[in-house]
Amino acid sequence: MAQNYSKKSASKRQEKQPKSAFPVFMSGFILGIVACQVLPFLLKESAQSGVSGDQIIDIKTPVVPDFQFPNLLKGIEESDAIYLIQVSSFKNAADAESLKVKLMLLNFEVFTEVYEKSTDDIWHRVVVGPFANKRESSQARRKLTDNNYDSLLLKIDKT
Repeated sequence: MAQNYSKKSASKRQEKQPKSAFPVFMSGFILGIVACQVLPFLLKESAQSGVSGDQIIDIKTPVVPDFQFPNLLKGIEESDAIYLIQVSSFKNAADAESLKVKLMLLNFEVFTEVYEKSTDDIWHRVVVGPFANKRESSQARRKLTDNNYDSLLLKIDKT
């Protein structure tokens, strides 16, 4: 059962070929070009008709921002105060001296201070410092925290 496909298949191929999309593409392309040429003129006219002469703003002049935050921070560092860091306080002077030596090994300027309460209790404070500003004291407190020492910031006015 041999069949001759040559004549039938050639006619079927010609019938099933899709129609070209070129005319649709060209009409869309031309319509897009016309819209790009006409649309700016229409938008310009509608923008000018909605705004009166008093309301026109010159957009070409740039607005310069006014940054006040850096100026607010100037002068905050107080020169009439001393900052100290109290690391601990002990009733026993030997314990205070022991901690003082440990902190001196960490390169801190350390001194002990005797504090007498109103109930006749005597305490020995271990104090690091003095520091001229908060920045220096915060760096020292960070170093103390890194070495597992709690601290308390003390501000003493010079005047």
